[in-house]
Amino acid sequence: MTSNVWAVARKEFDDAGRSRLLWTLVGLLVLVASLGYAALWYADEPVTASEALAFLGVPLQVLLPIAALVVGYMAVVGERRSGSIKLLLGLPPTRTDVVLGKLLGRLAVVAVAIAFAFVVALVLGAVLFGEAPVFEWLTFGAITLLFGSVFVAVAIGVSAAVSTRGRAMAFVVGCYVAIVAFWELLTAGPYYLLYGHGPPVQAAPWYLALEQFNPVLAYTTLTNLVLENDLVPLQFQYGLESIEAAGMTPAERYPGDAPVYLQEWFASVALLIWLVVPVAIGYYRFIRADL
Repeated sequence: MTSNVWAVARKEFDDAGRSRLLWTLVGLLVLVASLGYAALWYADEPVTASEALAFLGVPLQVLLPIAALVVGYMAVVGERRSGSIKLLLGLPPTRTDVVLGKLLGRLAVVAVAIAFAFVVALVLGAVLFGEAPVFEWLTFGAITLLFGSVFVAVAIGVSAAVSTRGRAMAFVVGCYVAIVAFWELLTAGPYYLLYGHGPPVQAAPWYLALEQFNPVLAYTTLTNLVLENDLVPLQFQYGLESIEAAGMTPAERYPGDAPVYLQEWFASVALLIWLVVPVAIGYYRFIRADL
């Protein structure tokens, strides 16, 4: 990775700080963590620090994707719209440097915000619940960072692939809606057409594989694996799938020993694929675009 990539990334991070984007995101995630812990403490029910940490995954799976998409969707197309991309490419950075640098810079913005929120969560866990589960805190923080990075990557990929702000906004909104609101329609709908009924608990392996690749489900699967909790993915349900399957992982729904691609740990691979593929597509289109 060249020094030009780091120069672009540093500029992106500095610009986010100057535009208050960074501190707005930090404030949002810290506020979510603080309110969540305060609500659990005031509920006056026995809650461990690990359970409180897992509860943080409820608002994060909704707010973090939106925040990450907002952070990244104008990264490249904004400079194309203003014309500054030509000035930037007239300097040493290449188109490859620009895409990678903007990805790293926007990832750093999200990473700092997540770090602040999790530090607050660790401190509140120690103060309010009397313990600081450092291992769970580190692993859950890493999973959350990977989850947020997925949506930054989607936003950067879209931003690099299109030429107007309107198209960038339409694509990132469409991606979010497809993942959160329409996933069941996009997967269980074809299942119904093929088999004449909705997916049962023990559905066909190809359907379970598609479920594994939903970023929200992958996030909750990994969170439950680490924290041994029952965090449920917050997605729209249309009644096409068996009610008994709600909250079950693809591995739990597979009869017998699940294949590698359906095991819980493979959800991390699914998130890594989401991290790479959108950026690769956006990069392919960007290097061939007439600027």
